[in-house]
Amino acid sequence: MVKICVPIVEANKADAIAAMKKAKEMGADLVELRLDYIGALTDADIGDLISSADIPKIATLRPEREGGFYKGDENARVRLLQTALSFGAEYVDLEVSTDIGWRYEIGKSCKSQGAKLIVSFHDFRGTPNKDVLSDTVKNEYAAGADIAKIATTPKDFDDVMKVLSVVNRFKTDGKDIIGIAMGKLGKVSRLLAGPAGSYLTYASLETGKESAEGQVSIADMKKVMEVLVA
Repeated sequence: MVKICVPIVEANKADAIAAMKKAKEMGADLVELRLDYIGALTDADIGDLISSADIPKIATLRPEREGGFYKGDENARVRLLQTALSFGAEYVDLEVSTDIGWRYEIGKSCKSQGAKLIVSFHDFRGTPNKDVLSDTVKNEYAAGADIAKIATTPKDFDDVMKVLSVVNRFKTDGKDIIGIAMGKLGKVSRLLAGPAGSYLTYASLETGKESAEGQVSIADMKKVMEVLVA
């Protein structure tokens, strides 16, 4: 069954820790710790965030150019992600647009810590054709991804099917991949992520706690999954 990942989008450390604990109680398989939502963080803060909730974590520090809130330089961003890895984060999500040198450093840190590297691509304007999406995924694996990720903005249902089709193709080839069509139109891609072969699907902790438009709550996601596997 597909893993359910709950993004943690709280603005302070205490609320983020509480949200991770609640996500586990509600049946999440892992959380995406959106460090860029929290703001200024010390190494000790990151250590507290990683160690205070017993659930696998994806450490993400999304820069503004990729739809996130991080405004600092890349050297500091990479160092913070490496700190998260040193405290035991099981995954790091790093954008394919990141400079090759920084990607190499994070990939090296993931290997040394036994963590998995998610290399992600986001298109907030549309959905490329299947050939372009497939080439993007291949580039992500070439960039060191253990798990490739594509997230696009569909204009119609055909675009949603493009994403799910590419996910299914690479999963059939034995690759780990995450595929998402964002927005209200793409909501169905989150519900069908499992049957398509996606490594995980994202669900919000509750309504109003979405990290991207189109996410359904974990409570609703679990109800849908029960129907799909019945």
